[in-house]
Amino acid sequence: MGCCAAGDRRARRAGPARARARRPRRERGCRAAADRCGTSGPRARIAATSRSGERPPKRLSIEFLDSPRTVGQPAPVKSNDGTSEPTYALGAVARLTGLSPHVLRAWERRYGAVTPLRTPGGTRRYRESDVQRLRMLRAAVATGHSISEVANASEAELAHRLEMAPALPEPALAPILDAVDRLDAPETERLLGVQLAALGPGRFVRAVASPLLREVGNRWEAGSLCIASEHMTSAILRNLLGACLRTTAAAMQSPPIFFTTLPGEEHELGTLMAAVATANAGGHPIYVGGSLPLPEIVDAAEAVGAAAVAIGVCRVNGHDIGVALGDLRKALPGGVELWVGGPGSDGLALAPAIARIADVDDLERKVALLMERGAPP
Repeated sequence: MGCCAAGDRRARRAGPARARARRPRRERGCRAAADRCGTSGPRARIAATSRSGERPPKRLSIEFLDSPRTVGQPAPVKSNDGTSEPTYALGAVARLTGLSPHVLRAWERRYGAVTPLRTPGGTRRYRESDVQRLRMLRAAVATGHSISEVANASEAELAHRLEMAPALPEPALAPILDAVDRLDAPETERLLGVQLAALGPGRFVRAVASPLLREVGNRWEAGSLCIASEHMTSAILRNLLGACLRTTAAAMQSPPIFFTTLPGEEHELGTLMAAVATANAGGHPIYVGGSLPLPEIVDAAEAVGAAAVAIGVCRVNGHDIGVALGDLRKALPGGVELWVGGPGSDGLALAPAIARIADVDDLERKVALLMERGAPP
């Protein structure tokens, strides 16, 4: 936009004839910019309306990635058979499917979920059939299937899986908490197993395991729950989540991510949940438990060829944790990322080379970025 404005000023000084001569070039530049942004996407429309002085439509002012959105008309692009068909840019597909661009790229490169067309410049363009397939894959993952399991399924098979999937019940924590309070281990394990089978590992971590642990911890701190109940809950969840990890991580071909906690940090269940969420997102977690000495973390990460080390922090001791993380960052090779998450990481002053993981959504984005790192555009 700055270049176009400078051109206008020069044209005014040179007279009307030169301004008219420059207009086709400026229009070509604007059209090229719109093509790069995706003709059907909001960026192109906003750029075009801002040049003409018109106000962009209000419906484009705020966009969410949590659910599919309505976008404008797709742009026609030549398909492989030479015919023109409607296609969408990457950003438009992200809004239509509710999947982030990072996940879309990872599903394509890692699992071959779809094969978008390419413009002569190499830009992805997605057909309507690609969009519909991605919507089905997203729905299948939401019902508990891993993307590696369904990525190459036919549309008919995906439709059958979705038709046969049970309705997802809203997690009910009250009966589980009652069983925990009674120290009824068999009933606690049964109720948690039912929720895990119904929701799948990813949603189970978000909707059941994480809020349950938080509530158990709050009740223990308030003195309304004994420490034996807290230990029992942790042990049952550790067994269930460990089984999930053993059955899913072996098939992953993604760059390894090494999960552990710092020395002295015995509360590693949150780190285990993060490893399960990583596996469900298509990553390759390697979980070894908690309280590992720093030299052991460095050696183990090198031994497994880890692309990232993920540290869970529960206890709050900002200075010691910050120093330990700084030492770990210096000891790890520069090409190995260092991630930190958990309630004890809030408020930590982290070096720029250490990434903070805010929640499960943030973790999944990091995993997708790691999976596509180094791949061609």
